[in-house]
Amino acid sequence: MGDKKESSLLYILTGATSGLLADSIMHPIDTVRARVQIEKVGKSQYKGTFNALNQIIKNEGVSYLYKGFPIVATATVPAHALYFLGYEYSKQWVTNRYGKKWGESTITHFSAGFVADALGSLIWVPMDIIKQRLQVQSNTQKLNPNQTYYKGSFHAGKVILQEEGIRGLYRGFIPALATYGPFVGIYFSVYEKCKSTISSLLSKEKDQYLPIPYQLGSGFFAGAFAAAVTCPLDVIKTRIQVQRSTEKQIYKGMWHSFKTILKEEGPKAFVKGMGARIWWIAPGNALTIASYEQLKYLFKDLI
Repeated sequence: MGDKKESSLLYILTGATSGLLADSIMHPIDTVRARVQIEKVGKSQYKGTFNALNQIIKNEGVSYLYKGFPIVATATVPAHALYFLGYEYSKQWVTNRYGKKWGESTITHFSAGFVADALGSLIWVPMDIIKQRLQVQSNTQKLNPNQTYYKGSFHAGKVILQEEGIRGLYRGFIPALATYGPFVGIYFSVYEKCKSTISSLLSKEKDQYLPIPYQLGSGFFAGAFAAAVTCPLDVIKTRIQVQRSTEKQIYKGMWHSFKTILKEEGPKAFVKGMGARIWWIAPGNALTIASYEQLKYLFKDLI
């Protein structure tokens, strides 16, 4: 039992620290992603990721890129702790029950990633609701001038609870799971495959330490691939979550949202913000996984 407790503490501390580091650096690109994804095809204010970044800085200031960051800084620590704990323990459970071969299989990495996201989403979904509404507020305020103006992360959380109840903070929970569950599953499957391939090329065992550049490269490639594949789901999720229940509901669920977007905007709408999504997720995941692996390696004998 002692080893198990030490292991869980290691996963919690290293996962929380690595998640906070990556989110602190990549938050501005996430703001750009949210802005681009809520715009309808043919009515776009922005002409791409870097144009959006430039316009936001020019018209609203650099500080606007960090809208919603206080709630991210607060929530990402416990969310990433649950995330990595869920991933590591799911792999351990399969290994202990079915053997090492199954524990290192692609299906196990995918399933463990899904479990990790389900646990993290208990905190991430309310965080995303608050964060994204703040990130796009200057856009939604123009369309609905009578909506309550959020003064910051914690004011937004209070208003959402008052106007929409606890369900407001979990709006789009199923679409979020349907987006990030497969995303995380694909991410870890590709990441672990990259690691094992590199280890083989370097004549190392699968569980041996890999230098930081290889960890960063594996994390970046896996993140970019998973982000691109799941972008259509993310567009749907974002559109649902930025709606307020006090306003007209344009999007009423994943299938309805898919049909509405396809009918009104065409297939191109489902790749809106893909560039920003990749440039937010790929470096962020590379930083998260590399710092997690480094911290785990450094502190495994101390914790």
